[in-house]
Amino acid sequence: MPRLRPALVLLTTLVAVLALAGCSSSERLTPPGSLARELDLTGQTLTVGGKEFAEQIVLCKMTIALLQSTGATVVDKCDTKGSANVRAALSSGQIDMYWEYTGTAWRTYLSQESTIADPRVLYDAVRAADAGNQITWLDPTPFNNTYAVGVRTDVAQRLRVRTISGFATLVRAGSSEATLCVDQEFTGREDGLQGLLATYDITLGDRALDTREIDQIYGAVATQNPCTFGEVFATDGRLNPLRLSTLVDDRGYFLPYNAALTVRSDVMARAPRLALLGRMVAPTLTEQVMRGLNERVSAGGRSPDEVARSFLREQGLIG
Repeated sequence: MPRLRPALVLLTTLVAVLALAGCSSSERLTPPGSLARELDLTGQTLTVGGKEFAEQIVLCKMTIALLQSTGATVVDKCDTKGSANVRAALSSGQIDMYWEYTGTAWRTYLSQESTIADPRVLYDAVRAADAGNQITWLDPTPFNNTYAVGVRTDVAQRLRVRTISGFATLVRAGSSEATLCVDQEFTGREDGLQGLLATYDITLGDRALDTREIDQIYGAVATQNPCTFGEVFATDGRLNPLRLSTLVDDRGYFLPYNAALTVRSDVMARAPRLALLGRMVAPTLTEQVMRGLNERVSAGGRSPDEVARSFLREQGLIG
């Protein structure tokens, strides 16, 4: 037995070394890719938030995977209901970052009434104004997830309605098909329902207006039950599978809604190279790409985390 002890000691040591090696390799929950070659956040703990719909959850999960790949410890606060709640969480320090839209910030958080149609000009204005709130906007995406009024394509053709003005004409004519579904948040937003109705001189009776969860609107419009028209997002993944079209905003009511990762300025101060995350990721998110990613979740039944990580691997941003 005594002669076996050196072997046992050697075996025990080898197991310990392998265990330590295993711990070391598992520190990064996401394998590193091209971002990690430029950005090392080892030792940082960051909390990432996001709103409750598919696109926001995909963007949130992307951010988590990217930060993990750089060595950061990440707290997941995706899927928070309501824009105001997520923004408040950022301002109060409950989260460190989340993806926001330029139009939302301009109207809702910065309380600006002017309309800026150029996406880049609007982004620059929002970035400059929000700096005073100690919020930094990273690079914007090419995709513009603006609000829109959706309708089934064949129904739009039958009713000969191509624009929101056309919908307004339908309302004034007293058509039984001039019905609109919206979600609760849209009814109270500065860039929402009341401004839309005022811009297009539309008066909707109680029977013509239905309020429901945003995820229920797409199916309601597709089946024309209980509404023929509905509030939708321009990059939503359900538009194509459900054969929905969006009406032309011919009076230019809706602002551009390009997305960007918004980060508290104190977080940026301690990790300024976080700017690389926006610089390397945002340009890849075109409208076609984002709608496709959303479709994989909304119509394809894949998890937002799986869709996010698969796309980042395709881009080489994570391993």
